[in-house]
Amino acid sequence: MKKFIYILFSVVLLSTFFYFSQNRMALEILKTEDQNLKTEFEFSDDHQLTNIIMNNQTITFKLDENNRRKSKIINGKVVEKYLWQGDEKLYIVTDSQNNVLREYLYRTKYDTLPYGMKVNNKIYHFIFNKMRTLRVVLSDKKIVKTLAYDKNGFIVQDSNPSLKVDFSYAGGLIETNSKLLFFVEGVYDTKNGFWVTRIKNDDVIDNLKLLSKLPKNEVYLCSDTLDTYYHSYLCTNGSCGGFYAIDYMNYFNGRGTMSDNSKYFHPKRCELIHLENSIYDQNKFSTCVENKIQSKRIKMFDALSHNCHHEVEEIINSCKKISKREEI
Repeated sequence: MKKFIYILFSVVLLSTFFYFSQNRMALEILKTEDQNLKTEFEFSDDHQLTNIIMNNQTITFKLDENNRRKSKIINGKVVEKYLWQGDEKLYIVTDSQNNVLREYLYRTKYDTLPYGMKVNNKIYHFIFNKMRTLRVVLSDKKIVKTLAYDKNGFIVQDSNPSLKVDFSYAGGLIETNSKLLFFVEGVYDTKNGFWVTRIKNDDVIDNLKLLSKLPKNEVYLCSDTLDTYYHSYLCTNGSCGGFYAIDYMNYFNGRGTMSDNSKYFHPKRCELIHLENSIYDQNKFSTCVENKIQSKRIKMFDALSHNCHHEVEEIINSCKKISKREEI
């Protein structure tokens, strides 16, 4: 019996170690060149794109310790530098002399898409569509830039190219020379519609396309291991949200807030929540869920007593109460 318990304990321990040791955000190299455009790609040891060689031009990206682009160099000359907030929030773009070119503005420090930018002390506001794609830029409530894209995300119309914005199709960061889009989840070629690098389990562009095509007011419950931990989150009306710890060193009696999971919608991990129409108002239920998953209110997070799974259950139950039809 003792031997059996020892073996069982060892299996559980090894399984747990294997589960948490997997890097689900590790990039795979899918393309090393584009023969049609005579373009070559070079990568770091952990598959981050570092060089693009095209048209007698070499574009080099210097990376920081977190694999974020620190600067862009073209033929040996620094043309831009980048400052970040967190893993994927581009904050400031400067020139080689550290003069600020663009400062991106976020409503909260937990948002991943900016609501606008500041250029030469002037404020511009952005309008994104359901796919997180930048479509319109406003200044003083007037349209100053519109963008249109083809099915692959290539920009086919830009009404004001001189007003540069780094955010583009599906919320990716555009590199204007190569037309590549940069995501935490990989690098995407908009000219050809293929990924140069990508994480193994997700095509975030396809995920956003699927999410944007869902019927209005449908609500989905999603569960999967997205990074290290098994998460639950809800999706409706073009957006997804789940409860995440923000004190990464304190998973017990810590703090948490809703995080945007829109890039990770997929039928393989998401299931439609069915409500009895005679009992619940689906429109009210969806609106309630949508408001709650977009809230950035800080709440208590405890891995055992109130984690993402508890939060999802709490949201569903509270929104059911709000959307319950009055008995006649």
